[in-house]
Amino acid sequence: MLLDLRDPEEYEFWRIKEAILYPAANISRDKMIPELYRFKNKPDKLIVIYMEDERKGCQAANLFAEKGYDNIFLVSGGIENFNEEFHHLVEGRDVPKPKREVIEEE
Repeated sequence: MLLDLRDPEEYEFWRIKEAILYPAANISRDKMIPELYRFKNKPDKLIVIYMEDERKGCQAANLFAEKGYDNIFLVSGGIENFNEEFHHLVEGRDVPKPKREVIEEE
């Protein structure tokens, strides 16, 4: 399962394909979606999370760990880094161009 922990507005602009919107504030409020319960600590299931950057993502991953989730994984570098490496896997109405493409155009 892939969770986008950013705000709904950011999710609407751009996101990793097939990511589910789950704002990070829900973690501390114990507003867990049914999918999280189905994936929690299952040996054959991963819960992958991301935010804008890795620093914020680490805080969210720690909150999940405090809630007893052992199978939480963080997208290294956040969505910005992911977009640079895997632009073809990002969708939305305002997806930023990877920096290397901008440099090539200049």
